[in-house]
Formats: sequence, structure tokens, C-alpha cells
Amino acid sequence: MIIWIAQHIGYIFQPLIILVKTIFFPVVVAGFFYYLTISVVDRLTTWKIPRTAAILLIFVICGLLLLFLILILAPILQRQMTSLIANTPRILTEMNQKLQELQESTFFAEFERFEFFQNLTGYDYAKLVDGVVATISQNLWAFIGSVANFVMVALTIPLILFYMLKEGFRLTPRIVSFFPEQYRREAQDVLAEMNETIRLYIQGMVIVSLCIGFMVYIGFLIIGLDYALLLAATTVILNFIPYFGPVIGTIPAAIVALMTSPWKALEVVLIMVIANYVENHLIAPLVLGKKLRIHPVTIIVVLLTAGSFGGLLGVILGVPAYAILKVIVTHTFTFAKRLIREYRLNQ
Repeated sequence: MIIWIAQHIGYIFQPLIILVKTIFFPVVVAGFFYYLTISVVDRLTTWKIPRTAAILLIFVICGLLLLFLILILAPILQRQMTSLIANTPRILTEMNQKLQELQESTFFAEFERFEFFQNLTGYDYAKLVDGVVATISQNLWAFIGSVANFVMVALTIPLILFYMLKEGFRLTPRIVSFFPEQYRREAQDVLAEMNETIRLYIQGMVIVSLCIGFMVYIGFLIIGLDYALLLAATTVILNFIPYFGPVIGTIPAAIVALMTSPWKALEVVLIMVIANYVENHLIAPLVLGKKLRIHPVTIIVVLLTAGSFGGLLGVILGVPAYAILKVIVTHTFTFAKRLIREYRLNQ
């Protein structure tokens, strides 16, 4: 009955929904950097450095690091991005020609009757790029408005992060105080484990992704692949998508390499396979440990479900959300068993 009534008075909750949508992105991003830097801030405070001074020191270091990336890596990425965008129509045209040559080969002669393969090889990819450019031009003002809104939201992230780092340690005691006295210990344990799980996942994924990006970049330089830094940066970002990220990250590099030769594409795939093998068997176990071990089938189900509900953001947040839910459910069952056991003993 409550659900039925809520469906008919949804307009009442519309301001709340708008508020949540407005603050969701900056809070999530600030939370990401919070768990990335909180360990450093806590360590500095143990050295008798005031917490505010420690936070400001972290901000200065991050600012200098960002400035270094802008001055050193940004020009390289800009040149490679500009070159890639300029050459995209040529790359797509060449890929279309190679697919047509592949279709005309003897080995794939049997696949000509499939409509999907015919559409794939006969599509005008250069026309697709022109259509995308035209669409962007027609929606230029909307794009500028989105950029302005993004800049305004981005400027609020450091402020939210500052207060998270400064006041975040007080949140757990305040939440625990709402629970009855006899249950506060269990609530504190659950919140502490949830906090540790998120911190471990975020810090571990950043370290793992950076290591993978560095290995891939070195490999691309060795084989002489064009746009090596840009493709390695893409791999770092896509590696945050569990399980499927490394596979998706291989596709752009393989396409660029295929324009040179099939052997170059094979070398790219080999580099990605080696990097992911090192990640799964050496770096990830060393950095993440066994605390976040989740079965691959469970990860696939979580990613498919989260992707259906939240798109790309749901895919990225699905696994940590599942890890948090797992902590809550595990402690709930343990607590319920303990209550049942105590009740039986009292009877």
C-alpha cells in the first residue's frame, strides 16, 4: 500500500530527487579522493601535525602533482589526441577496407551470407564520423552549458573533500550514537569494516591501474605503437571497470595497431595479456590481498545488474557497493545467530 501511494505522489519527492542528483557526483568524486588520501592525513596527524595543516599539505602536494602532469604530460596527450582525431576518418576508412579484404578472403567466404557481417564491412565509417561532428556542432550551446555546469561542480569538490578529511572521523561515532547501547559495538564494527573495505578497494584499484598503465606504456614504446601515452592512459581509466575493463582497453590499441599490420595488433594483444596476467597473479594479490576476493561469476552478475540500473557509473560503483552490502549482510547474519543463541540459552 505504501509503495502504491508513493507511486501516485511522486511529484512530492521531485525536489529531493533533484537535490540528490545535484550533489551525487561531487560527493562521489570527493569520497573517492577522501579514501585515497585519508591514510596519509591520519599518518601525518600521528606525527603531531595539526589536521588542518596536514590536509592543506596534501592539497599542495596534489596541486603540484597536477601541475607537473599538466606541464609534462598534457602537451604530449594533446598532440596525440589531436593527431588521433585528425586521423580518425582515415583509420576508420582503412579499417573498412581491411574488413572488406577479410570478407573477400577464402577463409571468411562462408560468412558472407550473414547480414551482420555484411553490414559491418559495408558501413561507411567516415560518414559516421562526419555525422558525429555535425551533431556536436548543432548542440554546441548545450555542450557549452554542460561544460560550465561541470566546471562549477568540479570547483565544489575540493571544498567537500576538505571537510570530509577534517570532520570525517566524527561521522562514525555520530551514526553509532543512534543505536541502542547494547548494539553499538556491532554497529561500530560494521561501519569500521565498511570504511576499511572502501578504502582498500579504492587505493588498491588506483595502484593496480597505474602499474598496469605503466607496463602497457613501456610495452607500446618497445613495439613503436602510435599514440602510446594516450592509449596507455585509456587503459588506466578502463581498468577501473572490473573484469571487463582490461578487455575493453585492448580494443582501441589493437585497432590503431591493425592499421600498421596484423602482427602489430598481435603484439598489442600479447602485451595486454601479459600485463593482465601480471595484474591478476602478482600486483592485485599483493596490493588488494584476499579481503576483496569475489568470484568471477559474481562480478559478472553484479556488473550486468549495475550496468542495467546505472549505466557506466553503475558498472564502476557496482563492485564496491556489492562489497559493502556483503559486509552488512555477513554481520547481520552473524548478529542474528548470536541473538538466537542467547535467546535459546535464556530459555
